[in-house]
Amino acid sequence: MKQFTVEEVERAIRKRQKEQVIAEQKRLIQTRLEIAGLERSDYLDILKELQPHLPEIEEEFMWLNFLQDLWESEWFEARLLALQLMYATPDLVDAHLWGMLDHWTSGVDNWVLADWLGHVRAIAIHKTPTLVMRMAPWIQSVDPWRRRSALVSLVYIDPSTNSRKLLLEAHEIFAFIEPIMSEHHGAVQKAMIWLLKIVKEESPNIFHSFLNRNKARLPEAVVHALDIGKTAVQGVGGIAP
Repeated sequence: MKQFTVEEVERAIRKRQKEQVIAEQKRLIQTRLEIAGLERSDYLDILKELQPHLPEIEEEFMWLNFLQDLWESEWFEARLLALQLMYATPDLVDAHLWGMLDHWTSGVDNWVLADWLGHVRAIAIHKTPTLVMRMAPWIQSVDPWRRRSALVSLVYIDPSTNSRKLLLEAHEIFAFIEPIMSEHHGAVQKAMIWLLKIVKEESPNIFHSFLNRNKARLPEAVVHALDIGKTAVQGVGGIAP
């Protein structure tokens, strides 16, 4: 069966361009990549077109080559599709992909791809828990998108049910974020809020003890969001667009 090429994917992306959506997504995502302004329905249509042409799950080499070609595209949507395909085929995601995911993270300049990389990486960590130790240096990276992605990767989102599970105990989460307790980058702060809100849901007593001890160290925006418990955290933790 004929395999889809990246050029065909890019043509499918271009023919669905929406000028009004492009402007809004450029404002929200702020990436150097080209944006076609696809909506969720467009992604689903392209994925349906791709489905009959994708390699069998056993053909890992062909899969990874195709995903790498998508990632090398200058279209934001092509890179997002690569991550969506990885998320949808969790059998492919394991410790062997760590080097590729690390390489991809180095080229990220926006929160959407940083979060999706975190979700995919969480699948590998869920399978091989010792991989979480490789996240420790990331949290101190000078690259804010690497820091944000590291925080997102601590929550496993099941691809079949969308249920969430912390990959570390609450006290381990607190130790993990210790180096960035006074984080100044807004995008990383939002990921920290999202992560700590999940801790709050699962271990409220431990969470409140942590918050009371560290209010003076945490950024004001983080404390405020965690205190009131109502602030929406845009772009973190979902599996959209």
